[in-house]
Amino acid sequence: MPRQQVYLMADSSVIKTNKPFFIPHFASSFLASSAIVLHIDRLGKHIASRFAHRYCHSIAPAVKLTATGTEGALGQSFDGALLLGDSIPVDSNLDINQASVEAQVGEHMLPSLSLSEMAIDYRTVISELSVYFTLKMGDMIVVELADCSNPLQQGWTINALLNGRQQLTVRVK
Repeated sequence: MPRQQVYLMADSSVIKTNKPFFIPHFASSFLASSAIVLHIDRLGKHIASRFAHRYCHSIAPAVKLTATGTEGALGQSFDGALLLGDSIPVDSNLDINQASVEAQVGEHMLPSLSLSEMAIDYRTVISELSVYFTLKMGDMIVVELADCSNPLQQGWTINALLNGRQQLTVRVK
């Protein structure tokens, strides 16, 4: 698995669909990138990769915001840093690794990507994180899907789709 960074995010970092994002004044600009969110619905520690599928029964598209010029977690985990779309349940027809997320930021489309295109397996992500953290019901694992990002501007609308279905709409104010 490619080396990933993990950021701890407070509940206030999450904005759900149809709620506005107000651009904070602590940074000069913000970048948006597409992400997929794995919703954890079971308690687990040191989860073997072969059992990790038992811990995630829904996923959601997201847009992760980064404050430019701000160090580390402060630029990644501020209030409103994760724009979270509606989740969809995982069933036998949905392979989490193949689920594609694409985002539109203003008039700019971010590339449609999936975990498999990035050579990441969600079971490995869950397994590796469970070595360091006890995963609990309600936890969300955010996997940023690309280094592709787009600057935000006031007045824009952000949309995200999961497998072609719109699951997120947020206005930037």
